[in-house]
Amino acid sequence: MDTKVCIRFVRSDEREFLIDGTDWKIPSKGLDGFGSYENDITTVDNAVGDGGIIVSDRIAPKDRTVTAISRNPYLNDILRKSAISFFNPKFDYKMYITYMGITRWVEGKIYKFSIPAQNVNRVSITLLSPNPFFKSYDNFGKNIASVVGMCGFPYLCSITSGTPKGITGGKFNFAKKVLLDNDGDVETYCKAVISANGDVVNPKIIINDNYVRVLDNMKANDVIIIDFTQNPPTVKKNGVNFIGHCDRTSAFDDMELPVGSSEISFDADTGSNLMNVSIYYNKLYGAI
Repeated sequence: MDTKVCIRFVRSDEREFLIDGTDWKIPSKGLDGFGSYENDITTVDNAVGDGGIIVSDRIAPKDRTVTAISRNPYLNDILRKSAISFFNPKFDYKMYITYMGITRWVEGKIYKFSIPAQNVNRVSITLLSPNPFFKSYDNFGKNIASVVGMCGFPYLCSITSGTPKGITGGKFNFAKKVLLDNDGDVETYCKAVISANGDVVNPKIIINDNYVRVLDNMKANDVIIIDFTQNPPTVKKNGVNFIGHCDRTSAFDDMELPVGSSEISFDADTGSNLMNVSIYYNKLYGAI
């Protein structure tokens, strides 16, 4: 079993900092907050009798700390300057952790940073994540309107007149729906990217029994992105805010993907056959 730990920080300007045992390594007990989370539970005592009732519970923002030591004492000054230059409280960061062959990630801001002058070979970074959950490395992109791949045996193809010219290699998903599996720890949300190949009137995204409908006449090459992962959710057409064009019956608050299987589909008043709809989502985990 591979128990090697690798940490990769990606800054919002695309610069990276790697802790993989080459220049920096993670010592024993060098990770804190990666295998635990706290559930804030609010209770009210029963008016009569023992105990009480739970009125709310929530997972608060989470901070996680990585401690690393340099592998080469002769490069301590260089590595120290590199770490100080990279970790800056004014940037946003994504932190990818690979452990036991699994990679997950979180994003946030630098909450604490320490590299003592008297111990220049050691650095400590604490990342505070507003969303406390680890995200799956794969965003499981799925084009609902895609061509479904097929295969057949034997493959027949000939240039001779009157003989077979080949077999079906795929078919269009005219059902306009897919089942998405969420085997993460909690419910998650997705981002839907709708592109038009022609005139599409009032496109709609449906998750289980709830929907969001955009009142618009889309033309060829128009793109509408509905991002339920944002808080609050966003709707943009060709990069411009478009949330004011949504049907008032749209159920933004109910568009989550619960643990288990969910049916996602799309439709439009006219032109649904001219839509491409891709769904992106990350599974969420409390610990790694």
